Amino acid sequence: MTRKLIVSGGLLLALTALSGCGSTGVFDRDRPDEFAVTRNAPLAVPADLNTLPAPQPGAERPQATNTKDAMLDAMFSDSAPK
Repeated sequence: MTRKLIVSGGLLLALTALSGCGSTGVFDRDRPDEFAVTRNAPLAVPADLNTLPAPQPGAERPQATNTKDAMLDAMFSDSAPK
């Protein structure tokens, strides 16, 4: 009797412990792609604010770069020391 109780208790404990390993839809969620996360260019404050150009609505940021081109340039450029 006690052996059956211990075995059934162990099976119940194992079933409870392993139930968190399955995906039932409750814990499934959309996670961000860690390779798609990029950083913005750092802000730079000019010495004289009166020399700044007038802002143009809808214009692209001057310090913005294409991340794909920057990655390819970093991987395949000949700027490495020889």
